[in-house]
Amino acid sequence: MKSKAKVRGDFILIVVVTLLGLGTLAYNRLIVPKQGIGTKVVVEIEGQKVKEFDLSLDLEPLRIETKHGFNVVEISEGQVRVSEADCPDLLCVHTGWRQHAGQVIVCLPHYFVVRIVGEQEDQGSLDGFTY
Repeated sequence: MKSKAKVRGDFILIVVVTLLGLGTLAYNRLIVPKQGIGTKVVVEIEGQKVKEFDLSLDLEPLRIETKHGFNVVEISEGQVRVSEADCPDLLCVHTGWRQHAGQVIVCLPHYFVVRIVGEQEDQGSLDGFTY
């Protein structure tokens, strides 16, 4: 026989987990789209801008070599991703498709960054550390 304290604790845990899930879903559906769709993709290697692409134009997979390795960037249907890389952790590949202004895909072993920019950069969303 279960005690009332266990049943009540289980209920509270279920409610908290459900509210966290709903909060995450609401954030992804309501807040993230307001960041705006990006218009350009900027590729940086070691902090230097090396290429810029229009996000509205599809791009065949493009292999970009660095002195640390390679990354393959692909643009399709207004989204960008790193589809291939030779880094050990492949976090840049697992990041997936990105389309909103301000989003980035980073490959730290290669010092490689794919940044999505929009027509209007919202500087108000930056904090002291990222500014």
